Amino acid sequence: MTAANPSAMVEGRAVVRSSRPVVEIAGARWPLYKVHALLAALIVAMFTVVLTGSGQAAAWASGVALVVVWWTERLLSGGRPR
Repeated sequence: MTAANPSAMVEGRAVVRSSRPVVEIAGARWPLYKVHALLAALIVAMFTVVLTGSGQAAAWASGVALVVVWWTERLLSGGRPR
């Protein structure tokens, strides 16, 4: 039987600093563009369901809103993609 090396079992987490603004949600750091994208998708989904009554239309519209806001804010923030 061999002895386990305790130092080999410890995994380190690298801390990455970003120039983008972040928000801490439940202990996790989220870039602000992700939060904006999720909020935009939620708002678009609610309005689409109210106006059309269709869940399928709401899913497509909110998906499009999420992707457009996510990538627009990410690219305009000037940061390097990860």
